[in-house]
Amino acid sequence: MGSERAAALAADFAAANEDALQFTESCTDADWSRLVPEEGWTVGVVLHHVAEWHAHALDWLGAMTRGDGVPDSAEDVDRINAAHAARAASVGQVETAALLTNNGARMEQALRALSDQELDRLAPFGPAGGRPLPTSDLAAVPARHIRDHLSSARRAAGRS
Repeated sequence: MGSERAAALAADFAAANEDALQFTESCTDADWSRLVPEEGWTVGVVLHHVAEWHAHALDWLGAMTRGDGVPDSAEDVDRINAAHAARAASVGQVETAALLTNNGARMEQALRALSDQELDRLAPFGPAGGRPLPTSDLAAVPARHIRDHLSSARRAAGRS
């Protein structure tokens, strides 16, 4: 079963995801299509990226907790992100909000279920050059990932 650390990670993630969901639902059409300079994507693509990335992070989290590690390199991540940006260019707020809700619930549940033993497990993490990292390092990333992207999307929409 989950630990206190896992519960804290899940709660932090849930709060960040709720912020992203609220912002997504509050965007005007003009906001949605505004370019986010730091990202090179529109606000809509950035928010959809966040929502879709939860599924990738779930796969990575599972691999880390099993001790298998994540084979994807930083270049693989860049390629995945570029392909996503092309696919998501016409995705709207309703679909993005649904993905944030559904993938967010799955991520929160997975984080909440982590044991201290799983959080402490070391496994190679490809995006960090294959360096072994504890699962706890990756488990903290989803909330930070949301906040970093949400911050740049808010600035682009003039709502920082």
